[in-house]
Amino acid sequence: MTLWKNISKNISLTGIVGLLLFMFLISSTIESFAQSKKKKEIHIEDADYLLYDQSVADNAQRLIGNVKLTHQNMVLFCDSAWFYSTTNSADCFGNVHIISNDTINMYSDFLNFLGDDKMARASGNVVLKDPKLTLTTDSLDFDTENQTGYYTTGGKIVDSTNVLTSIIGTYYSQLNELFFRDSVKLVNEDYVMTSDTMKYNTKTAIVYIIGPTHIIGDSSYLYSENGWFDTQKNISELLKNSTIRRGNSQLQGDYIYYEDNTGKGKANGNVVINDFENDIIIAGNKATYNDFTKFATMTDSALFIQYYNNDSLFLHADTLMTMQDTSATEAKLVISYNNVRFYKSDMQGVCDSLIYFSKDSTIQLYKDPVIWSDISQLTADFIEMINNDVPPNEVHLKENSFIIQELDSMKYNQIKGKDMVGFIDSTNNLYRINVNGNGQSIYYPEDEKDYIGTNKAESSNIVLYLEKNKIKRISFLTSPVGKMNPLLEEISPETRLEGFLWRGNDRPLSKFDIFRDKSGSPLPENLPQSEINNELPEIEGLKQHTIDGTSTKKDIKPLPSDVNDDPLKEEE
Repeated sequence: MTLWKNISKNISLTGIVGLLLFMFLISSTIESFAQSKKKKEIHIEDADYLLYDQSVADNAQRLIGNVKLTHQNMVLFCDSAWFYSTTNSADCFGNVHIISNDTINMYSDFLNFLGDDKMARASGNVVLKDPKLTLTTDSLDFDTENQTGYYTTGGKIVDSTNVLTSIIGTYYSQLNELFFRDSVKLVNEDYVMTSDTMKYNTKTAIVYIIGPTHIIGDSSYLYSENGWFDTQKNISELLKNSTIRRGNSQLQGDYIYYEDNTGKGKANGNVVINDFENDIIIAGNKATYNDFTKFATMTDSALFIQYYNNDSLFLHADTLMTMQDTSATEAKLVISYNNVRFYKSDMQGVCDSLIYFSKDSTIQLYKDPVIWSDISQLTADFIEMINNDVPPNEVHLKENSFIIQELDSMKYNQIKGKDMVGFIDSTNNLYRINVNGNGQSIYYPEDEKDYIGTNKAESSNIVLYLEKNKIKRISFLTSPVGKMNPLLEEISPETRLEGFLWRGNDRPLSKFDIFRDKSGSPLPENLPQSEINNELPEIEGLKQHTIDGTSTKKDIKPLPSDVNDDPLKEEE
């Protein structure tokens, strides 16, 4: 019996303790809920007059004159208001002023405030200010808890350096970010930016490019569809379909990093640099450049194009460099080195390194140079092609000069000497060659039907006359020695000069074949694919048609058809 009483006593004590604990938890929850609800309520702090009007709404109160309401971290002032305690909301009229978190001030003609949702809907001459910017719009919804405002009827934001306008905008105060959509425009003292979609950080003054975006300044133009632009430092990183233009130079690439203040930049993937002043394009997959010094390098499938009247010069090398030619205004030097190969419809060549002078289109070839033109092959230790203002143009061969003409697989006209000068007429035909020093020749004269023999001769100085690039007559000027042999049908010392080497297999056969390396490999896996945009796009309302005060549609002549759009696109 005693055991049972003790068990009952223990059970009763345990139940009482549990009940008390449960009641305490319920009480705490109710009190917490009540406090939470109390915190969300709108409080009337002041008003000159307070009236009740149940005909408007249950528990509706009319506040008139110097109205002051509070709600959590927000203070609200206005001329008059309706307060609805049942829905914990208020409609405010006249000189509405909200102070949120002691940092954000918002002004408007009218405001609907929902206390439970912590949402303020302002309309009529809305102005939102924080320490970093001022936002003006006709209608704005502002989340007082998350410090976020958004508009859909057009707005303007002004900070220390920029003025931004758009149809739709959202301001994330705590993140220092603005998000814009539809007719976005940013105006800076140095440029104007337009876009369909844009994000802006008010702390860093960085614009994040999310869609097609144009940035146009007094002397520069930028287009991209993804990336960012630092509006204070004028630095950009562009990630998609990007173009930068300054003056008469234009850059395109998959990736571009550019410092507008210094002119320095780098680009990767399908890079195309167009120099409109000098009719020059360099392309490749990796580039560095400086707009101010006009110095650029290109590697990885590097391509140089000098375009003119549908007869463009296409050149490939391991590395291309362009720089200013100090001997002439706006002129360029293009330096190519390692595995140089070039193609033009009437001339092809290979060498180890090459320099091109844009001021007169002179080309210098170094280290094992070879030039082919029609049936002729020209070699020497150094070759220089000079384009004179008035024809003839000249080709200079210095040291160990050798010219070979392929007549058929067995017969080759050959001219050898210390130095040579070739003269080219206005139709780009070689019509005369002067041999200066140690001249030697093997020549196959012909009548109207066929070749009549093999003429082998030596003379210190020789002059050769050509028609349609074929030797027609030879003049031996100093102490000639030679003889005419019967036509020989086999290779012998009488048919080959010492040092003879026909290098037809090295000859580039097309503008695509310039990428064939010494091992005979075909085109590389990646070639520049960017289109060459030689005109700025139409952008209504902006000064897009003038760069450096010159009409962009007038100062840029269209590209010839052999390089238009994609410089390496296969013809159909």
